[in-house]
Amino acid sequence: MSPSFDAISKIVPPREAWRLKVRVIRAWIVPSFGNPDSPNSMELILVDENSNKIQATIRKQLINRFKDNIIEGNCYKMCYFSVVPNHGSYRATKHEFKLTFLFRTIVTTLPDDIIPRVCFTLYPFEEILQMSQDHDYLVDVIGLLTLVGEEKSYDKDGKTIKMVVVELSSQKMVLRCALFGEYVDQLNHFLSSGYVEQPVVILQLAKVKLFRGQPGLQNVMKATKIYLNPDLAAVVDFRKSVVEQGINGTQPLFIANEGKTISLEDDFMRLTKKSTIDELQENKEDGTFVILGTITDVVEEGCWWYSTCVCGKTVHPESGVYFCDMCMHHVTNVIPRYRLKVVVSDETGQGIFVLFDRETTYLVKKTCADLFNEVHKDSKVLCGDDYPIIFRNLEGKKVLLKVDTKSLGVDRYFGTFRVKRICDDAAIISMFELAQTEITPLKDAPVPVFGPELGETSNTKCLENTVMSSFLQKEANVAGLDDIHLDMEGVKEVDIQDHSVDSDENVVLSDDIGSLIRSDVDETQDLLSHLLDDSRKVNVPNVVPKDAVFLKVKRNLEADFDKELEDTVAHCSKIIKIEDS
Repeated sequence: MSPSFDAISKIVPPREAWRLKVRVIRAWIVPSFGNPDSPNSMELILVDENSNKIQATIRKQLINRFKDNIIEGNCYKMCYFSVVPNHGSYRATKHEFKLTFLFRTIVTTLPDDIIPRVCFTLYPFEEILQMSQDHDYLVDVIGLLTLVGEEKSYDKDGKTIKMVVVELSSQKMVLRCALFGEYVDQLNHFLSSGYVEQPVVILQLAKVKLFRGQPGLQNVMKATKIYLNPDLAAVVDFRKSVVEQGINGTQPLFIANEGKTISLEDDFMRLTKKSTIDELQENKEDGTFVILGTITDVVEEGCWWYSTCVCGKTVHPESGVYFCDMCMHHVTNVIPRYRLKVVVSDETGQGIFVLFDRETTYLVKKTCADLFNEVHKDSKVLCGDDYPIIFRNLEGKKVLLKVDTKSLGVDRYFGTFRVKRICDDAAIISMFELAQTEITPLKDAPVPVFGPELGETSNTKCLENTVMSSFLQKEANVAGLDDIHLDMEGVKEVDIQDHSVDSDENVVLSDDIGSLIRSDVDETQDLLSHLLDDSRKVNVPNVVPKDAVFLKVKRNLEADFDKELEDTVAHCSKIIKIEDS
């Protein structure tokens, strides 16, 4: 540290004349308790060139003075603070003290510096799973996102809040994390990109909560930050450790309500808006729709396959070998995957549709790796100058396509769409043809929301009714799901700072919201249990190499947890129930 600046590690009271050179790695506004439209404070996490961190608070009265001059990610020279003890149940750093801005605090922008852009304090899963009480410090964790639970909603103070439980895996251990509100929207936005493998997730400033001795994570509103497959050194190191454990980094991400419970018939006939090719090309809004058409040609331009690293990232040749931008080194073990363009026509027009690995494998009934091995001696076919004869069998085939109406801007053709799911079942196609007279204009399409397919649009109410009806008809009898309970502490906007008196009522919602992880509808609970407990048995449509080593994880269960939880939350807040339409 330069002599002209003080080290964060040296900060102690009562001195106020501290001079710091820091980067703001996290900044958020904490709303007032009971009035989310009124700011109560602005919270900062500062880091110096030695990677030491400290939290700083800007009181309500000074927010307007500083908020426009402090931007997350930038470097600053800061002088003059009040130094106070770092107390409370939501401590964002391990520093013994934290800073409070004064009216005379000086903030000056500095050019970019060697100060790290990110600085995580990563907690091992084993350490979190051994915690026997609520942790006073917010934690950073990294893991594979292996499962996304069913999205639910609940009523609180006249507002509807979304919630979803996800599973993160590391070192063959699992942590469950409850995400609420805007964090569910962020996850859905990522999933809508079509990423179908298990991404690496970093949760920054998450809260560890226990129920009946079972630890889990939940976001703290405004404070927590989620990184999904970020281009960071920590992610590269984690990917390497996964490969070293013999775990296949290209395993599909399991999403509740996808594939297993949502049949082709339900997906194409009931849950997704019908359209025509002409309407798709005229549509100005992003969404997901189903069209019926006939494959008339295969566009033989470019290569029909591409290579990925075992980490799932597309690789490119360099000096005669492949280089992975994610792993940051040359790789020799690559996996071929399909990328095929087909021309599809209906009575209104025609368009070009891109089929990736899952959809092409479904049609040709052969994995890309198997086809690659069959034609590897034909250099013209491998290079894409010629295409395998098997693709010609697709011409004339009538198919239902579930497509993303967001055109592929990088494609040279107008009206090119990505296929998200495909169906060539004759019975379903016949039913679709009979119902085509019921197709309505695209302007009446539902607003895109997270549905049974990655990023698709659907009518959520219809989805829930269909899933419930299908499940009840099977009269399944399985054990309860909710082997972990996370109360709603931190769901409201949390005031992390300490206003001279530690007041948990300003940062914690009442425990009667504990039923959030568990629906009052027993059938829904049983269904979700079945999805989670048997998720490894699902016939996921992605093709995984035969020799892939699947991730086996330990679950933190109590045999009688469901009964205890049911007794505990019997009088909790109202959960929106799924009703038959």
